[in-house]
Amino acid sequence: MELAAPITIYWDLGPEQGLVEKICSDIISCRPLMLQLFSPAVEPGCPALAVLNSFKDSPIAISLTVPAAALSFPAATLLENYKLKELLISCDTLEGAAAGWSSVSNYSGAAKGISFQVTRENRHELPSLLGFCRQQGIQRVVLPMQRLYNQESPFFLSRQEQQHLSGLLAAAGGTEGLNLTIHDPFIWRAFYPAIPFPQAGCQAANTMLAVDPRGTVYPCPTLPVPLGSLTAASLKEIMVSGIKKDFRRKLLENPAQCLACVEIKECRGGCRGRAYVLNGTLDGLDVACR
Repeated sequence: MELAAPITIYWDLGPEQGLVEKICSDIISCRPLMLQLFSPAVEPGCPALAVLNSFKDSPIAISLTVPAAALSFPAATLLENYKLKELLISCDTLEGAAAGWSSVSNYSGAAKGISFQVTRENRHELPSLLGFCRQQGIQRVVLPMQRLYNQESPFFLSRQEQQHLSGLLAAAGGTEGLNLTIHDPFIWRAFYPAIPFPQAGCQAANTMLAVDPRGTVYPCPTLPVPLGSLTAASLKEIMVSGIKKDFRRKLLENPAQCLACVEIKECRGGCRGRAYVLNGTLDGLDVACR
């Protein structure tokens, strides 16, 4: 099934205003339920505030993620005059999470939470991070998708590493009392080994689309295949284009390397973006499955 319009749009802002007004208008006209906005800073005159001002009369729910280092309390107070569903403090260390949370602890606007970018270097901090969140009364925790259109090196945990992390998480109290969003089906398995991944396969170019700071539209932040540019077309035009529809149809097919796997009905090929980057094809295996 292909949706007529995405439920969620991910938009990573850059430091310049550039296409902000045009992209805001495009997104509003497409009427998604949620806008996941990432801003490198919050300060007077920054693009994030221009975006929030454009959406002040829109019913679209906005989640704003800002790096902990860029979110002082004075900066956060700039957001109190705008409509936000949630404000997420982005970090990749437990120390960063603690510092970021301290700086906005008195912020009284939107609901607050932590966005923790998991890497090979910091994965061992996940049990402590969840413990810290429980101690501080932080219920909302997001493990965001990698931005592989920025040519990041794909991160993954092997099956053995997933099982090891699962044991550490269970010993530290698990996920009790927390509202987690986990996009990676195999990291999900470490957190919830007895619960199938809730998304019915890859939702790139269906329930979601992503827009990078240059206005290029992708199926999702982790799948670096351009569907079009907002410098040359509207978001609606890209959504109904043959390029987008053909790509979505390809994602509905199970990867060729996974056809004989007994787990294909559960994982549906895993993260198709990671597999694409590492194999150069949509028919490749997600290495996290091994």
